[in-house]
Amino acid sequence: MEKRKRRKPKNTLPLKTRLNGRIFFVGMSMCVMMGLLGWKVIDITIFKGEEYAKGTLANMIQSERSIEAPRGTIQDRNGRPLATSLRAYNVILSPYEMLNNMESDKLTEAYEVLATELSGQTVEAIKKKVEANPASKWLPLAQKIELEDEKVEKLQKLGGVTVEKTYIRSYPGGELAAQLLGFYNKNDEGQYGIEQQYNDYLVGQAGRVYQQFQQGDIITKELQEPKAGATITLTIDKVVQQYVSETMEKYIKEYNPTSASAIIMEPNTGKILSMYSYPSFDPNTYNDLSVQLGTNTWVNMKQEEKTEALLAAWKNYAIQYNYEPGSTFKPLLVAMALEEGAISESDTYNCVGYKQVADRTIHCWKTSGHGVQTLGEALANSCNVAMMEIAEKIDYDTFKEYINRYGFGEKTGIELAGEETGILHTSFGPVERATSSIGQTFTVTPIQLITAFSTVINGGYLMEPYVVSEITSSNGESLLTHNSVTRRQVISSSVADAVRVDLKKVVDEGGTGTTASIPGYSIGGKTGTGQKFIEGTTTRDPNNYVVSFMGFAPVENPQVVALIVFDNLPEHTGVPTKAFKEMMENIFPYLGIETTTTSGKEDEKTAIVPEVAGKTLYDAISLLQAKGFSYEVLGNGIQVNEQYPKSSDVWGKGDSVKLYTTTSDPGSLSEVPDLTGKTIKEATALVEGTFTIEGSGSGIITSQIPDAGLKIEKNNKIIVQTSE
Repeated sequence: MEKRKRRKPKNTLPLKTRLNGRIFFVGMSMCVMMGLLGWKVIDITIFKGEEYAKGTLANMIQSERSIEAPRGTIQDRNGRPLATSLRAYNVILSPYEMLNNMESDKLTEAYEVLATELSGQTVEAIKKKVEANPASKWLPLAQKIELEDEKVEKLQKLGGVTVEKTYIRSYPGGELAAQLLGFYNKNDEGQYGIEQQYNDYLVGQAGRVYQQFQQGDIITKELQEPKAGATITLTIDKVVQQYVSETMEKYIKEYNPTSASAIIMEPNTGKILSMYSYPSFDPNTYNDLSVQLGTNTWVNMKQEEKTEALLAAWKNYAIQYNYEPGSTFKPLLVAMALEEGAISESDTYNCVGYKQVADRTIHCWKTSGHGVQTLGEALANSCNVAMMEIAEKIDYDTFKEYINRYGFGEKTGIELAGEETGILHTSFGPVERATSSIGQTFTVTPIQLITAFSTVINGGYLMEPYVVSEITSSNGESLLTHNSVTRRQVISSSVADAVRVDLKKVVDEGGTGTTASIPGYSIGGKTGTGQKFIEGTTTRDPNNYVVSFMGFAPVENPQVVALIVFDNLPEHTGVPTKAFKEMMENIFPYLGIETTTTSGKEDEKTAIVPEVAGKTLYDAISLLQAKGFSYEVLGNGIQVNEQYPKSSDVWGKGDSVKLYTTTSDPGSLSEVPDLTGKTIKEATALVEGTFTIEGSGSGIITSQIPDAGLKIEKNNKIIVQTSE
C-alpha cells in the first residue's frame, strides 16, 4: 500500500510571532475606529453643530399664537362711549390631549359640559369634530362669544379645553351716528367713518404666546401682553346727537324722504357737535338691514338689491350728498355784494314775479311778485328777482372768485374719507350768474354749505370743520390734538355783522323761517328749496324738492349753527324749520345758550331752581317738586348729569325743569312700564325680576317715578302713589 504524503504547514512562523501580529492588527483597528469617532465628534460639534442643533429642535413642536388686542374706544366729547371693545372668549379644543390623556368617562363629561354651556353646540357635533382631528392640539370650537365668569371657570377646568380672552366690537348707541363712526367688519378692518380713517390708531398691538412642546408636554412658555388701541375723543356730543336723531326720525317716518342729513356745528371753531345721515344702519349688524327695512322685505330682496341698499345706508349724506343749495346760498351772495361795494343796505328792489336774463325768463318763487323791498326784506322773503339784480352788479370773475373763497368746489378738510366736492359751472355767463344767485345749477355738500354759511355769522372766517378733538394712547399719552383752523377770511366782520342781523328777520319778522322761532331765544336763519330734475331729463319735477333750513343762535353772538336737509319732499311742508325748532328746544338749554329772560327774585309765581345735576333722578324730582316745579326727563338712566335752567336761576312755579340723564351701563337699561291703574300687588308682579316697587297703601296707582317709557338701569326702584 502506497504511503500518503505529509502536508507542508502553511505558516511556518513561530506561534509567539503570530500572536504578536494579531494583537497589533486588533490595536491598529481600534485606533482607526477611535480616530473616526473623534473626527465625527469634531465634525458634529464644530463644523456641523448648528445643523445638528436645528435637527434636534425640529423634533420638538413649537407654537406661536397671537393674542388679540382690544380695539381702541371712540367716545364723545364728554367721554361717553360710542364704539368700544367688549370682552369675549374663544373656546379651543385639543383633540390630541382629549383622546390620549382623558379617560372615557371624563371625555364624555367634557362633551356634555361643552354642549350645555355653549349655545348651538351638541354632544354629537363636538365628539365628531374631536374625532375627525385626532392629532390637532389647537382646534377652535366657538369664537368671539360672550360668557359669564362662572362659565369660563367651569370650562377651564375641563381637560383639553382652553378658554382664550378676545374682544367683540360694540356700538352701544346702535344707529346713533352710524355713518360718522363706520364699522369694524368681519375681516377685522375698520370700514367707513372714523373706524376707517383712524384705523391705524385704533388697532392696538397684538400680544404673543410662545410655547414649545416635546412628547406632548410644554417645555417653555413666554407671554407678551397685547397693547390696547388708542382712544379717540370726538367733538360730537352724544346727547345732542340723540336729540337730532329722534327729531329727524320722527319726520322721516312721517314723510318718507329719499335721504336726509343734519349737521350741528360751532360756527366760530368748526367743531361738529352732531352729524346725522339717512338712510341708516346699525354698526353692530352692519350688513343686515332687516330691522330698518323689515325682515320680510330684506329676506326677499335679491343680492344686488341688498348691496345697493347697504351702500346707500353706509353713505354719509352730510359729506357725500351733492345738491343744489337753493335759497340757503342767498346770504352768501348778499355778503359778497356788500363786501365788493356793489350794493348797500339802503338799496331797494322791485319784484314783479320774474326777470328776463338773456334769452331766459326766470321766475320768483312768488309768481305774483314781492313788490318793492329793502335788502333785509328781500333776504327775509327769499326773493329771487332781488338776488338776480344783485348778482348783475358783480362781474363774472369776482362772482366765481367768491364761490371758490367760500370753499365750494373743494373739500372742506374734515377728517372723514369719501368727502365730495360738489359740481361748479365750467362756463359762466349771464344765465349761470343769475341761476347761481338763487342757489341753482351748481351743487354743494351739506358740510361745505354749513362751513361757508358760518362765514356770514362768525365775523367772516372760513373755518375747517372737524370731528376728532384728541387721540390718546392706552397709557394716556396724547398722540394727536386738533385745534381750530382758520382757512381764510372771506368777508369783513362789518359785512358779516350786517348780514347776520338781516337773517334774524327771516325767523322773527314774517320771513320764510318763522316756524323755526323758539320763545326766549334770538334766532336767525335761511330756508332753502331746490326743485329737482325729472330723472334723465332737463325738466324740473313739480313734486320733487330738496328742502332745507340753516339756523343759528343767538343772533348777537352765534354759538351754534345747524343745517337740516330732506331730499324728495313736497315744497310747502315746512319740515326743516319744524325739525330745527323741535331739536333746538332741547339742545339750546343743554348747551347752556342763554334765553332773553332775565333772572330776578322769588315771588309767589317764581322760585329759585335748586342744584340737581349730579343727583339721582329720584332725589332731583323730589327737590323740584318741593319747589313747585314740574320736570322733563331727557336721556336714559337714573343719574342726572345736566339740568336746565341752571341752579340759582329764577323759574316759574309749575314750569318744567329739564333733567338730562345718563348711564354708565347701557346694557342694563330697561323701559319703565306704565303702572297707573294697577294695584301695588299687580305692579310688583309685572316688574318682578326687573325693578322693585316702592310705595304703600291700597287702591289704584295714580302716579309713578320714573315715568312710563323712560329707560333706567335694571334693579332700580319705581316709586308709586295710590289713591282709594
